[in-house]
Amino acid sequence: MGYGINETGQFVPEDWWQIVFNPSFPYRLVHMVLAAYLATALVVGGVGALHLLRDRADAVAGRMFSMAMWMLIVVAPLQIVAGDFHGLNTLEHQPAKVMAMEGHYDSHPDGAPLILFGIPNAHEKRIDYAVQIPKLSSLILKHDLNAPLAGLDTIPDADEPPVTIVFYSFRVMIALGFAMLGLGGWALWCRWRGRMLAGRWLHRATIVMGPMGFVAVLAGWITTEVGRQPFTVYGLLRTSDSLAPVAAPAMAASLTAFVLVYFFIFGAGTFYLLRMMNMPPATRHLGLKDAPNRTARAGKPPAKAIPGE
Repeated sequence: MGYGINETGQFVPEDWWQIVFNPSFPYRLVHMVLAAYLATALVVGGVGALHLLRDRADAVAGRMFSMAMWMLIVVAPLQIVAGDFHGLNTLEHQPAKVMAMEGHYDSHPDGAPLILFGIPNAHEKRIDYAVQIPKLSSLILKHDLNAPLAGLDTIPDADEPPVTIVFYSFRVMIALGFAMLGLGGWALWCRWRGRMLAGRWLHRATIVMGPMGFVAVLAGWITTEVGRQPFTVYGLLRTSDSLAPVAAPAMAASLTAFVLVYFFIFGAGTFYLLRMMNMPPATRHLGLKDAPNRTARAGKPPAKAIPGE
């Protein structure tokens, strides 16, 4: 949509509005924005949990942790719903990708199972040791237990995406999404019992989940980009036909430079962020002064921070 092909076979834009606001745009936008909120909430929650393990009376850390858990319990269910809509849109426009995600090598005329786990066997075109729930995939994708679903047997072998990578990356993303929902639910239960800021195992679990938002984002993008292979432009331009005519030594030098530069920048940035996260959350570490306690100025002793919500 919004493009043309010139006399040399190149794709040329004709309508940028149609190109940018394509049928998948709203679904991808919502899905990615929610993923960013979840990744941020997990990092903030993990930092707050780290300092609560050291001092459960740390009011600033408690506030960080509480806000992050609220974000988690609100956004995680929305992300699951948004992901479902995104999947339905992908099924309409890139069906081979969904077939690889689901591990459906064969078509299912009377309802397709949801394969929870298994080992893709690309040579035999089947999922070995599959643990599956009958007809649940049809219910999710077609909202009908008996709805037929086409499999990769309807796709030419040359047009099939790499099933193994897509199959596993999709399950990593889904598993982490439900883990985020579970963590938010756990925090909500502890909040209801008045023990959210004193739950040591909840804090430990939050620290473990701290970087998992980034892992989920990466798994999602791997699913998206590998799942559309072997096409750069789905169904129209193959990746093998869109390679630039650049000599191998030039590509190797460019790649080496990128790896070295990004390794240094990413390593230095990660070291700095981890160092900052390890500091107690107080403005004095930024060279600022905390606001004076009003109660103390009135001649009363400052109130001691009490763990709570």
